[in-house]
Amino acid sequence: MIITCSQCSAQYRYDEARFGGASVRKVKCPKCHNVFEVTNPAEERGDATRIAHKPLVEAPSISEESDSHDQPDTDQIKLAESESPELPALAPLPDDIRYSVAVIAGGQAGHVFKISKPRSYLGRGTAMDIQVRDSEVSRKHAMIEIRGDVVTLVDLGATNGTFVEGMRIESAEIANQTEFTVGSTTLMLIITSTSGNSI
Repeated sequence: MIITCSQCSAQYRYDEARFGGASVRKVKCPKCHNVFEVTNPAEERGDATRIAHKPLVEAPSISEESDSHDQPDTDQIKLAESESPELPALAPLPDDIRYSVAVIAGGQAGHVFKISKPRSYLGRGTAMDIQVRDSEVSRKHAMIEIRGDVVTLVDLGATNGTFVEGMRIESAEIANQTEFTVGSTTLMLIITSTSGNSI
C-alpha cells in the first residue's frame, strides 16, 4: 500500500502485513521525521482476520524501537518512487514520434535516455525512468508528461529545484531542444519523427 506523510506529503510503500492484527500503526517519516498514524486498510475492507493470519514478513531492524507497535515503524517504509496511483492514465505515445532526453552538461554528458511512456520520472533514485547520478538531484526530482503534442516538465518538490532556460519552475511546457537543469546536470528534450528528422 502507499501511505502519505501528514506533514511533508512524501509518499512511501508500506507492507500491509506489518499491521498484524493491529488496526493502527505509528510510522516515522524518514524525510521530515514526522510521526503519523497509518490505518489498517483491512478495517475498511472487512478482512482484518485474513490479514492477521498472513505471515508477517520482517525486514532488518534499524532500531529496537521498530519492534513495538507503539513506536514508529521506520524500517518498513521506502520512498514510493513509482508512479503515484492517484495520477490519471495518459494516452500511449504516438508511433511516429520518438522522445528522448540527452545530458548535455554534467557527469553523464553524452548519455541519452529514451522516453518510452507518456509519464516518466527523473531523479537520483534507482527506480527512476531517467536516473541522473548527481548528488544535487533529489531521489524523485521531476516528471515529464506527454499529452498529445504537449510535453510538460513538472518539479516534484525537489530541494534544489528544476530550471528551464535559467528560470526555476514548478511546471512548464517544453519543446524540442529545450534545455533544463536539475542539480548540476543540464539536459535537453529531443523530439524526432520515425524518419529521424527533428520536429
